[in-house]
Amino acid sequence: MNEPEGQERRGYFRVDDEVALSYRLVSADEINKSDGILQINENDSVPLANELEKMREVSRVHFRHVEKESPEAARYFAFMEKKIDLLAQHILQGANDLFVKNTQSVSISGSGLAFTAGESLNIGDLIELKFILKPSLMTIRTFSKVVSCQVQDGQSKVAVEYSHLSNDDRDLLIRHVVKKQINDIREHKE
Repeated sequence: MNEPEGQERRGYFRVDDEVALSYRLVSADEINKSDGILQINENDSVPLANELEKMREVSRVHFRHVEKESPEAARYFAFMEKKIDLLAQHILQGANDLFVKNTQSVSISGSGLAFTAGESLNIGDLIELKFILKPSLMTIRTFSKVVSCQVQDGQSKVAVEYSHLSNDDRDLLIRHVVKKQINDIREHKE
């Protein structure tokens, strides 16, 4: 079925967001040698935020049960979770120069990202992309393919499609986009 001219078909919701972002050009050989899998350094604090978010998702079901049975205990658990989040944010922000130096506005979805780059990239270029989502500080690392690059005022508006994103990272990313969309709707109503 053909789509009307000028209309896009997207498989995922897209939102405007602020993320800390870095990228580097890579070759197809480099991707093939790694089997498309980006290894995370064990000394890297990246897995901490991602694991905390996964645990938060699992505990939400249990939290709802506790909330029904004992609202006072639920308030205590919510307070403790906020304390853990504050500690994790402090650790992650202190350990990650990327978060401090390279925060920018992006358009993000479960299938790709659009961002501003200081250099022009070619359609088809392969990049290793790393970005940190706020406020959770979850880190996504993926190989991506440049699908668009438009130069405006000395800056390049680059759009990429994730080519090697793990299912776990895609799930985290989709949940983030949905939460961001809900928060944006709430803020718009107020």
